[in-house]
Amino acid sequence: MVGKRSAATCEDGIAATADHVAVIDGSTSKAAQPLSAAMSNGRLAMTLVKEVVESLPTEATAEDFCRTVTQRIREEYRRYGVTRERLVAHPEERLTASVALYSRHLGEVWLVGDCQCLCDGVVYDNPKPKEVEIAAKRARLAHELIASGEATVASLRRHDIARDTIVHLIVGTCFRQNIDFSVVDGFDIPMKKVKVVPVPPGHEVVMATDGYPFLLPTLTESEAALARLIATDPLCISEYLATKGVMEGNVSFDDRAYVRLELI
Repeated sequence: MVGKRSAATCEDGIAATADHVAVIDGSTSKAAQPLSAAMSNGRLAMTLVKEVVESLPTEATAEDFCRTVTQRIREEYRRYGVTRERLVAHPEERLTASVALYSRHLGEVWLVGDCQCLCDGVVYDNPKPKEVEIAAKRARLAHELIASGEATVASLRRHDIARDTIVHLIVGTCFRQNIDFSVVDGFDIPMKKVKVVPVPPGHEVVMATDGYPFLLPTLTESEAALARLIATDPLCISEYLATKGVMEGNVSFDDRAYVRLELI
């Protein structure tokens, strides 16, 4: 688990008990003010999801998890006096997270949002609609700015003016949370948007947040692939298109968490 800037601000997390293991990706908030003065909305969302995973009953189903974690986020909204009406009108202010969660009892990985898993050489993900399109728009503009001399890789790593042009599109997708795609955000999670991956005993499964653009069977391989990307395409506009790059002072373009399990 590595924060893009620091461990203290990392919005990704790992939860592990005898029955469940999860990687959790707290979404970077687009709100002007976080709910808590102590941490970002993404880190708070991750912390709450971790709390729920660590208290899940052994025989909990994907539906049980989604219902319980939704209720826990709602409790936090009530604690801060945030109304449902406010969150419908301003979904960018929601406590939002994605999760890949392994249930030992059921032999399944549940993908809520855009975390990912690898089993038997097959990568399973649950991407957000429009994200590829939005990342491609940022990449095109960044290339145009560099080609025209209006910007350099270094200047865009200080202030990504290409990203500035897509932030409103990212915020726009928030209105479709738990409609077009699933996330944990305190609103009812449509189970048809949750991906369930069977992972039988005798196999290995890898789960990771999307801070790993290339999910490989070992942490060493996954880290090496990420390091190559950062060295050759730090803005994430060529080899791998993302909605943000490696900003100056950061070690990567996003926080990351990785777990590999041998199932016995």
